[in-house]
Amino acid sequence: MMITTQQAEKLLKNDYSFESLSFSMMLMRMKILYAEDDSHANLEQYTQEIDTFLEKFKPSMGTDLLTLQKL
Repeated sequence: MMITTQQAEKLLKNDYSFESLSFSMMLMRMKILYAEDDSHANLEQYTQEIDTFLEKFKPSMGTDLLTLQKL
């Protein structure tokens, strides 16, 4: 699954509920860091990190993937 920078920015600026605790924790860490420095370079890095996570854990993400597709 490819996440765009626009989708990543929505994830980092808004509150969404996800079943996956590890995904939620990763997003929380990124939200804090992104709030401190919202540069485009950081957004690109977080987009890549989210995408890598989703590719690795796609089989266990279930309904969370459906939520992400609606962004």
